[in-house]
Amino acid sequence: MTGRGGGAEPPRSAFRREMRERVLAAARELAVEHGWQGVRLGELAARAEVSRPTVYKEFGDRAGIGKALIRRESDHFLAGIAEALDRRPDDMRAALAAAVDWTLAEAEANPLVRAMVRPTRGGRADDLLVFLTTRPDPVFSGARVLLGGWLARQLPEAPADAVREAVEVLVRLTVSHIVLPSGNADRSADRLAAAVLHIAGASR
Repeated sequence: MTGRGGGAEPPRSAFRREMRERVLAAARELAVEHGWQGVRLGELAARAEVSRPTVYKEFGDRAGIGKALIRRESDHFLAGIAEALDRRPDDMRAALAAAVDWTLAEAEANPLVRAMVRPTRGGRADDLLVFLTTRPDPVFSGARVLLGGWLARQLPEAPADAVREAVEVLVRLTVSHIVLPSGNADRSADRLAAAVLHIAGASR
């Protein structure tokens, strides 16, 4: 394993990275199996083969693990969105629709997302969903930056405020469709793409 400078990664850094990955992988497994409210730090540490003090030192608390897990999943989604946008560089509506469609399809197939939106006892969604939808932590900042940059390059003459508003609508409505899916994902993706371009003032 090499570091950013091209040399070997220091052993301590490599251990920390691998330990974080084990903890987050174990947290994901347990959240899928039991829901986030059923994840216990003792069981999590045992499955990741680390001590509870190590987990606390690295992530701070249970909420810190939840946030890190959401960020880990978000990185995966951002990579897929970027790839979908790049596949249709000459058709903004098709590119945006493809990005939304990929996101909705991946969310439906993703066992962690399914566990998050699955009603728990009492009829409410899993506690992990809170980290995605209501916390002030900028979970969606990466999506806003990615989509905002792409849309600004596609529409260089569009007002910056219009681009920001369009991106905000796209991000929030896509999340709404993940939480409450519609019957026709393809149609929803195309309609969202059309709405975004209208808000941004696109003429094509």
